[in-house]
Amino acid sequence: MNQTKNNPSFSLLNQEEIDTLISFLTAKKNTVDSDILSQTSIDKLIMLIQTDKQRLALNYAMAFNDLDSSLLKKLDFRTSSTDVCELRCSIDSDTKQLILTAYNQATDKTITITPDMISEEDGKDWGLSMPPAFFNYIACALSLKYTQETYDFVCSTYAKHNFGDENHKIPEIYLLSNEALLEGLI
Repeated sequence: MNQTKNNPSFSLLNQEEIDTLISFLTAKKNTVDSDILSQTSIDKLIMLIQTDKQRLALNYAMAFNDLDSSLLKKLDFRTSSTDVCELRCSIDSDTKQLILTAYNQATDKTITITPDMISEEDGKDWGLSMPPAFFNYIACALSLKYTQETYDFVCSTYAKHNFGDENHKIPEIYLLSNEALLEGLI
């Protein structure tokens, strides 16, 4: 154990961090040479993922490469670009899965947003939780806003399912910057 503490290049990643790294490397496999992934580069990546002092912006755009921001207009949900539409989040009482809905304040219409609406490769369920930054990415990509109450609900649900306590401090990597949060709030 002493050897581990004295070796600054030794770090452990949790499964979600490993999955994120694998997704990134898989997406970039044709442009990444083996000599780029030196121990120093790996150490910098691990430091960025684990630190609270520097923020690593996860690239959620990889999840929805073909997302068209006019999707809601194509679905006859948004009548004009001036319609204020809200992204809401709740939990299905039967399946315990997240439900994302868009609410158009001008028309009083509500539509359920599912992963397969955005990407044909995905299913119809979001799962039990989602990182707050990913929720914000969906809102931004569809030109939706959300309330502080909804954002807090997404955070507490994520903390509960990933850390066992809805009040657990979520690592910065999964949270928004203050600027992004202010831009997303109604």
